[in-house]
Amino acid sequence: MVSVIIPARNEPYLQKTVDDLFSKAVGEVEITVVLDGYWPEKPLRDDKRLRQIHYSAPRGMRNAINSASRVSKGKYLLKCDAHCMFDQGFDEKLKSHCEPDWVVVPVRYTLNPKNWTRDNKAHEFQYIRQRDFKGKGWPEYASRVTDSKFCDLMTTQGSCWFMHKKFFDEIVYLDEKNFGTMGREAQEVCLKTWLSGGRFVLSRSTWYAHWSKPVEHVISAKQEKYKSSQYILKAFKDGNWPKQTRTIEWLIQRFSPVPTW
Repeated sequence: MVSVIIPARNEPYLQKTVDDLFSKAVGEVEITVVLDGYWPEKPLRDDKRLRQIHYSAPRGMRNAINSASRVSKGKYLLKCDAHCMFDQGFDEKLKSHCEPDWVVVPVRYTLNPKNWTRDNKAHEFQYIRQRDFKGKGWPEYASRVTDSKFCDLMTTQGSCWFMHKKFFDEIVYLDEKNFGTMGREAQEVCLKTWLSGGRFVLSRSTWYAHWSKPVEHVISAKQEKYKSSQYILKAFKDGNWPKQTRTIEWLIQRFSPVPTW
């Protein structure tokens, strides 16, 4: 079974996302939605495959993902934002090429949430910027892997990822204490994967579409994001993460040449 995790806070398209996941999955799935400090204007429709966790005060994205993972019963975890549309059969396509120490990401498109359609521009590759370890778009990398159906990713935008639940529990489990409530989640996941000996992979066999929120919907949390940006340098650049078996230099060399490095 695939356990889907959806952290949600003031999300206008949450029900559409839940409906889309249930309609597009062809295997067994369950969904856990974490309502982080709010209730939707309209309650989510009942479904025996749907679990809801509600917090009266916001606890942040990392806590929401960790909390949902603890109650998930599937062999696999799929984390996605609360404003996404998916390919038909996404679950089986992702399961078919996901080794125990891999994190797999579908190709990302942009979602038009009003008519629930996607555009045709694929967003595939990002690099980690040296000065702050932020993920930045890297479309030029696609020319290196034009014929590859499964490609290594240095990092990703973070709105969707897929892995074995056991790998999340043992390696990836998000650090709420040092990183804070939000910020650099995608880089935390990818660096824990690569630097522990795993692999972070783009699957061109399936896709999802993600809504780019307008400014009025974005949660700023500047202090928490600053905390995460500072700690990620200390944890991975300086080699202080205890499960690290590879260096950041190893990762840069694997994707070399990398902008800003």
